[in-house]
This record gives sequence, structure tokens and C-alpha cells, in this order.
Amino acid sequence: MNSKYFVALTVGLNLVGGIIAGVLVGFGFDWAMENWFGIKTKPWGLMFFFLIGIIAGFKNAYIDLKRVEKNLNSSEKEGKKDSE
Repeated sequence: MNSKYFVALTVGLNLVGGIIAGVLVGFGFDWAMENWFGIKTKPWGLMFFFLIGIIAGFKNAYIDLKRVEKNLNSSEKEGKKDSE
């Protein structure tokens, strides 16, 4: 598998995974608050953790892209040193 496709797959999965995790945690939070404590939080807990999941997904994607950029820059510098 080509490494650029692997990087794109990793970034995409981090983004989608963060959003899905946020939705699941928000749903679980709403369910727990209603069933265990009798506090009705629907749909606020779900929406809050959905937004947290979006933020986390984009943060992880940004970190991955910065890591890839650093690796590309270091490999370009090594290529220039070899040609000199």
C-alpha cells in the first residue's frame, strides 16, 4: 500500500473515530444520567460530547498531518545532503 494513502487513511479514521466516540460517550452520558440519577439531560449531553468528539478528531488529524509534514521535510533534507 502506498504510504500517502496509508497516511490519508489514518487521518480520516482519526477524524471519524473521534466523532463516533463523542456520539457514543454523549449517548452513554445521557443514558446514565437519566437511568441512574433521574436527571433528564437529553439531548444536551449528546450534543456536548458530539462537539468534543469533533474537536478531538480534528486535533488528532492535525497532529498526524504535522507529523507527516515533519517526516517529509526531514527526508527532503536527507536527499539534499546525499546529492551534495
